[in-house]
Amino acid sequence: MNFLPHRVALSGWRLALLVLGVLALLPAAANWFDQLRTVNRLEAQLAQAQPRTITRPALAPAQQHDMDQQRKAVAEAVRQLNLPVTRLIKTIQAPRDIRVALLGLDLNGQPAQDGADIGTPAGALKIAAEAETAQDMINYLAFLNQQTLFRSVYLVKHEMNANAPDHPYRFQLEAQWRQ
Repeated sequence: MNFLPHRVALSGWRLALLVLGVLALLPAAANWFDQLRTVNRLEAQLAQAQPRTITRPALAPAQQHDMDQQRKAVAEAVRQLNLPVTRLIKTIQAPRDIRVALLGLDLNGQPAQDGADIGTPAGALKIAAEAETAQDMINYLAFLNQQTLFRSVYLVKHEMNANAPDHPYRFQLEAQWRQ
């Protein structure tokens, strides 16, 4: 499309007016380009200042399995550090009328794997002890079952030591404490 009338020549005063118009618009165009550069610079700064989301690449199945095993090991270590050891030891001390000697404690109860009942359940304490009589062994088991810290206490194994002079009873208990 042609907006000028047919055969209008750009000479003389029309050319001068066009040149003056272009010269008048040059500062505005320069200002517009300066503002455009400023906007681009500020957008770049904004893009750098925004937090970036870190996308971790998917791990191979073997690496994911190793990572899961490490998480489980850390969780188990934290669980063991949070055990109420002092309270457990005070709770398992037998009263004076029950003659029982504690031989060993195992606080390293492992949780059952995949729902199977293998190993000691989490929150379990294994106790190795020795009593002068079978009645003391039974009384100690009953004493521990009455403690509120434990959910259940049961006898795992017992035997009479025939080589010792008084024939004491050695036994092992397993106690599960309340979480």
